[in-house]
Amino acid sequence: MFESIKDMGKLLKQAKEMKEKMQKVQKELKGLRMTGRDSSNAVEIVLTGELDCVEVTILNESLLSPSNKRTLEKSIINAVNDAAKRSKDVATAKLSEVSGGLNIPGLT
Repeated sequence: MFESIKDMGKLLKQAKEMKEKMQKVQKELKGLRMTGRDSSNAVEIVLTGELDCVEVTILNESLLSPSNKRTLEKSIINAVNDAAKRSKDVATAKLSEVSGGLNIPGLT
């Protein structure tokens, strides 16, 4: 009987430690900046680890002309998707370290 209580206490301690590590990773992700570009390097986007857009840079100024509106829009979409993928990959790796490789829904 006392063994199961010890085991429960050990599990609760591990859960608390994991929670603290998760909070640390979440804080790190807030400060993380991931840069993404479209395939032609015409647009650069910077996202946080929480996928908030913090910067957009048009590297190819010819895209600013009205005749290139659709190309610019596609470039922005591609750059955002690139930055988001990079950010998600880093977040997944960091969270995997905390979870010990366990596939916990909503965390990875």
